[in-house]
Amino acid sequence: MTTNINRPIITYENVCLLKGAETSYSNASNDASSINLIPLVQNFSFNFNTQTEDILTLGDKFYSKRVNRYDVDVKLDVSLFETFEHMFSGFFSGTALLEDLNKDVSFYSLIGKKKNFNNFSDADETINFGNAFIEKFSMSQSKNELLSSKYSYGCSNINAEQLVSNNISNPAIDLTGTQLQNLTTTLPDVQSILNAQSNLQTKVYSANKTSVSISGVQSEDVFLVKPDLIQNFDFEIPFNRKKIFTIGKKYPVQKRFVSATEGSISISCITSEFVVNGNDSNLKDFLNEDDSYVINLNFLSEGQTAKNFQISGAKLKSSTHSVSLGKNLASAFSFDFDPFDFKQV
Repeated sequence: MTTNINRPIITYENVCLLKGAETSYSNASNDASSINLIPLVQNFSFNFNTQTEDILTLGDKFYSKRVNRYDVDVKLDVSLFETFEHMFSGFFSGTALLEDLNKDVSFYSLIGKKKNFNNFSDADETINFGNAFIEKFSMSQSKNELLSSKYSYGCSNINAEQLVSNNISNPAIDLTGTQLQNLTTTLPDVQSILNAQSNLQTKVYSANKTSVSISGVQSEDVFLVKPDLIQNFDFEIPFNRKKIFTIGKKYPVQKRFVSATEGSISISCITSEFVVNGNDSNLKDFLNEDDSYVINLNFLSEGQTAKNFQISGAKLKSSTHSVSLGKNLASAFSFDFDPFDFKQV
């Protein structure tokens, strides 16, 4: 039986998400002026698995001791309608990916006190995530849908706490120093920020205002097909990381970005015409040519804000074509690319 009669269950109106600045273990990055409310969140989830080691000994049938040997990664996923604002800027700045992708942030999720009310003006519960390193970014859109993204993080710590006078414990751990968790976070007036939000509908990017183009460097076509009537795309950049441990510390002192990482994009379209001349009409000639592709992604928000991106040097990874009864002939292509070749133009 529930113990909270005012909020027997927690539903979406009771939850909001905030993000601190870089770096996570820093007072300046986690005060009211540096923490931003993340709008248009559709889902956030987290999970972790403990890493225990079984210690056995001769002459004893049962475990002598089970200990937590390594740090525990808390996986945090945030899905939202993309606005290219505070979440996106966590790994992208100016016209390209950040040069330093080894910085972390803290996240704060506030839980309202009463079901059916989006009121965060008095003391609330918080679920907080420290040392969050971006591990994967994905973005997708289909016809008649809004542009959506998913951000995946690996965090070193999570805590739950009652918010009193907007102050809570910063969940971040001093990874490179004492490995203590001893800072305080001051959250902004969340209710005032929520009340001040307006015209969120102008920030979203609908499919009817999106354009996607693919062009080979040697030829304007893709192998076998003239790409047209694009139906959807799925874009992904993994930020693979290597943990750096040292004797005397339980948590890794770094989660270093591994630059030998490939991004990927898959695009599907309805095919109306095949290429029947040139290198793109014959697999042997196409492979010998070893063509690269330029992919342009152009977005226009409902408020007329344009965001244009280009992927250069993409390589065709796979090509799929199918037709069935009552269906159009459909083609799908997937490409690999260097993440640092994904740039805003």
